[in-house]
Amino acid sequence: MRAAVGNTVTYPGAPGLGRVAAVDGDHVRVDFFESAAEPVVGSTWQSVESVRRVPLSKETRVFFTDGSDRWIVGRIVGGGPEDYFVRVPNLDHDIDVHEARLRVRWEKRPNDPLQVLLTGANETPRYRDVREPVRRLLLAERAATGSVSAVGSSGINLHAHQVGAALRILRDPVQRYLLADEVGMGKTIQAGLVIRQTLIDAPGRSVGVIAPDPLTEQWRAELRDKFFLDDFPTESGEAPYRVTGHDDPSGWAALADVDILVVDEAHLLARTSGPFTSPYRELAAVAHAVPRLLMLSATPFSRGAATHLALLHLLDPDLFRWEEMDAFTELLDARRELALAVFGLDDPDPDNPELLELQFEDIKELVPEDHVLQQVMGQTVDLLRSVGAEDPERVARSLDAVRTHISETYRLHHRVIRNRRHVIERQRLDEDGLLTPFEFTGRTRPKPIRLHSEEANLGARVLGEWVAGCEAAVLDEALDPGPYAAVLATLQSRVGGPTKDLQSVLRYRIDSVQDPGALTPAEKAILDAAPVLPFERDLLDVLGTSDYQDGLAELAQTLVKLSMGLKRLVIFCGTGALATDLGRALPAAGFSKAWIHTTAQTEQVREEATAAWRQRGGLLVCDASGDVGRNLQEADVAFHIRLSGQPNALEQRIGRVDRYGQHSAAQTFIATDDDPAGVGTAWVKLLANGFGIFSTSISALQEAADDLAHESWTELIRSGVEAFVGTAGTIREALAKERKRINELDALEASFAAQGDNEDIVRRVATYEADVSAIERPYRRLIEGAEGFKFASRANPDGTIRFDVNEGDRPLLSSRLLGRLNVVDAARVGSFDRWRLPPGRRIFRRGNPFIDGIESLLDVDDRGQAAAMWRLNRSWPGEPLAHFGFDFLVEADADPILAVLKEHPEAEPVARRRADAAFAPQHQRVWIPVHTREPIVDDMLIKYLSQPLEKMRDVNLGRKAGRIRALHTILGGADGMESIARACFNAARSYLDEIADLTAATEQAAARVRRDTDVLIAQSRARARAAGLVTDPSSFDDEVRMGQAIETGVLTPSVRLSGVVCVVVSAQSWSDYV
Repeated sequence: MRAAVGNTVTYPGAPGLGRVAAVDGDHVRVDFFESAAEPVVGSTWQSVESVRRVPLSKETRVFFTDGSDRWIVGRIVGGGPEDYFVRVPNLDHDIDVHEARLRVRWEKRPNDPLQVLLTGANETPRYRDVREPVRRLLLAERAATGSVSAVGSSGINLHAHQVGAALRILRDPVQRYLLADEVGMGKTIQAGLVIRQTLIDAPGRSVGVIAPDPLTEQWRAELRDKFFLDDFPTESGEAPYRVTGHDDPSGWAALADVDILVVDEAHLLARTSGPFTSPYRELAAVAHAVPRLLMLSATPFSRGAATHLALLHLLDPDLFRWEEMDAFTELLDARRELALAVFGLDDPDPDNPELLELQFEDIKELVPEDHVLQQVMGQTVDLLRSVGAEDPERVARSLDAVRTHISETYRLHHRVIRNRRHVIERQRLDEDGLLTPFEFTGRTRPKPIRLHSEEANLGARVLGEWVAGCEAAVLDEALDPGPYAAVLATLQSRVGGPTKDLQSVLRYRIDSVQDPGALTPAEKAILDAAPVLPFERDLLDVLGTSDYQDGLAELAQTLVKLSMGLKRLVIFCGTGALATDLGRALPAAGFSKAWIHTTAQTEQVREEATAAWRQRGGLLVCDASGDVGRNLQEADVAFHIRLSGQPNALEQRIGRVDRYGQHSAAQTFIATDDDPAGVGTAWVKLLANGFGIFSTSISALQEAADDLAHESWTELIRSGVEAFVGTAGTIREALAKERKRINELDALEASFAAQGDNEDIVRRVATYEADVSAIERPYRRLIEGAEGFKFASRANPDGTIRFDVNEGDRPLLSSRLLGRLNVVDAARVGSFDRWRLPPGRRIFRRGNPFIDGIESLLDVDDRGQAAAMWRLNRSWPGEPLAHFGFDFLVEADADPILAVLKEHPEAEPVARRRADAAFAPQHQRVWIPVHTREPIVDDMLIKYLSQPLEKMRDVNLGRKAGRIRALHTILGGADGMESIARACFNAARSYLDEIADLTAATEQAAARVRRDTDVLIAQSRARARAAGLVTDPSSFDDEVRMGQAIETGVLTPSVRLSGVVCVVVSAQSWSDYV
């Protein structure tokens, strides 16, 4: 552009609108305006090409000088871009002012709200009265969430362990973590909170997710409907996230430029023998390229050291190197002895404290230099001897402190977060009922329902004959039974009801003919790996020539009977055509409320079917698409028509109904044939009595379960059904051994720390949200009120509210500032009540772009930050008396933390979160009367002075009608007012340092930080002396420095004036003093 002195301009990264003050060749100097006291608050030279002239829109607040060099404030009502019509108070006509004379405040927080008052730029106190309550709410919410606004703005229920995991990551400048909670405990929620906060911190960032292929649509739905990532569109208007599957490693390289990468079920991709095997090779390349990494795995502790190293190498390639595999294996072996010792700490016996002492002695020998541990163990023994029998819970807490110290000190990598189900289940309701308990729906032992169907029985007989034929062939021809065991498991998954899918499997084996959707790629590989046996074609012919066609009809009739009196049933059919065929057959059987959920459908159709099932009840008939990714805990009944031959696949399916929720456990039914001694019945017995899958989750035992199932199917081929059922005892022992191994590792790796701190933040948020009307009323006054933003509201049928700009009555805001409230259309549709929030709708909290826009607008707009009024009180004794009320924001100083984090360029949000976690920001108002200049401590007088402007009693002391002169009169003129106001401010600021509650709060906060730092120092020393047990003995050093910096920031908090009001109380009218 061709720039001229006096033009209003901006440029990329500019702090608002500036004014060209000088031109030098192809560069211009841009000055920024703060106030009459600081007409040039900052200057910068920019190239002519980078600056852009900006016409001033209507309602833009402007400043200019009159002929006496006195600053006047007004607002644009028309004209431009050379000459503008400006409306100013106390004039009955608009002024024509040239652009070069106009100044616009830069878009930064006012340096000094008092200066706004002193220069006469204050407007009606009504602006302050509608803005100040919302400012208080915003600060209260910030204090409650510790500046983690994703917690409040996500559409989720809040649980301590989930929020705690997210906070730990978000308060860490290095955000590379392994989330290893057990199945169903909300790892996706933890990751979603971190993802949303990452985008809140810097809109424009991008997200990548690598998930098992069946879960990709579920991830998209969660990110969209619970974490509202569409709030942060890219410049091209697209969603900021990309989700790709495990089966597409060639496409992962496209995620190398994302700002945060999430890898779900990471252990499946880390099962490798070395760094160069695909797909681990491709995963490592993208994981090491991104700045933030979250890996999710319920089973991180593989039985092999390679997988364990593979996961940790993704987190920290410098610390965990493939070249040091032998040393890593030795490290795991060395840690096992300590893990065993800690795992052996059972509930202590008050009558036998010597046993606990012996156990503690074993631990002491392994870590003899850990003096803090010795102290904690000694306290536990003393407590056991003194109150063990009377207060076992107190002893248990003390023993937990021992476990916590060990796990926090000697964890292999401190960026692994693992919460155990049994620990979280111990959480109790708080006395105030503010914390939502984390509950699981649970499991029930299945009840068999025999299908009296000739077609179903034929399928079962064919499977039995296949086993007999295979057994003979293996024996006669000395074949390896292993490949055939995998084929048998696949055939088992197609038995039950119609034989169509069983025929499809055999047809593929014999003729390589594949029916659409009949097989997965993994199943085809299994079927191809075992040579076809001669008898298999005969079995296919038996199925193909059979006259039995009653499988579907019998199933449909059974389901109609079963559904009577029940609301929601989920029918699991497994891979194949059964779900589609059954869904079509149910209406013919007289059942209309059946919803189909199949792989062949689009995700939108599946979502709609699930939503209809939730809302209207009935049957949700699923093929394998319902076995993973879908949350179906609302089900009253889970009916398994067919069972996978792989326990882990069945575990995934059961996990759809055994999840977090307050629902009762679903009844479980399994369809069986008429042969009680057949393969199908034997498999159900083995699942129930060997794997125990219907009573408890085996998700943490995936590797062992896979191997054991394969061994059992192999035994069936070798030795028959009786031997197959007989493997139950071996399976139980093996799984118990594997569970013990994992529990031993968890003694060092799991998060045993108490949830107290995490519960505190959830309790604070719940307390803040307890009175919804106290939040909604002030916000709506600001958003819709005449002194606010004048938005129009509309109630939606689902109970939500929509806010829109009222084009017929626009607020006194420039288009530029108003644009802060119109960033995302969907963000303006939502609810203030979390408990009545419909799915997919926003919650009006910090972190929502609409609410963040309000906060930023209140931050930069000086309207409402300064006010003056005359309060008529006929009973007031004596002369009119002015009182200055100063609003201060007190917060921990983040600068010392930023100094520690100087090597992390994006650390400012982390520093703020750490500071707020240590010392919650707070508001302090101090009233100073001008005659004594001593703080007012009378609560009644403080309450009286703090009342909002009331018509017929109070008068705005602005420039209108010269009312400001009344204030000047009683304070000795404009110059006298400034000196008095400054003196009152100094008195208020000095008093702030003396307030007992504030001083005590900072000292207590600093003491807490100091205690935590001392613990870290002790842990760091113990870790440094634990040769051979850890890989990074100095890993706590940065945290120690951070703790010391936080303590400094708390002891010397930042204090900022955020608002000022002057209230003159008088028995006479203001007009008597003009």
